[in-house]
Amino acid sequence: MVIKGKAVMAIEAIEGTDEAILRGGKWAGDGAVVVKVSKPQQDMRMDVPAVGPDTLKSMENVNAKVLALEAHRSMIVDRETVIRVAESAGIVIVGISSETMHHGKLRH
Repeated sequence: MVIKGKAVMAIEAIEGTDEAILRGGKWAGDGAVVVKVSKPQQDMRMDVPAVGPDTLKSMENVNAKVLALEAHRSMIVDRETVIRVAESAGIVIVGISSETMHHGKLRH
């Protein structure tokens, strides 16, 4: 999901994370927040939410500034490169808990 302020700019559909970021980033302009979480009842044995260097490059292309990942339920592919790209682009990566998301406490 791509958000700006309290408005949803894009929700990931069949196109995948990177295309959703590019689509939402066009609407959001600078400073968007990308949130990557699991679906309700998601089978984590076969379908784990994942981000990688391409995710961060898509965020950099639209000047998104925060990547919020569901803690303990997300995978970072090529972590060192992700961190390097995030630092270079000024992107902050944070972990959010399931409890925070389900009780409406997620704020930015």
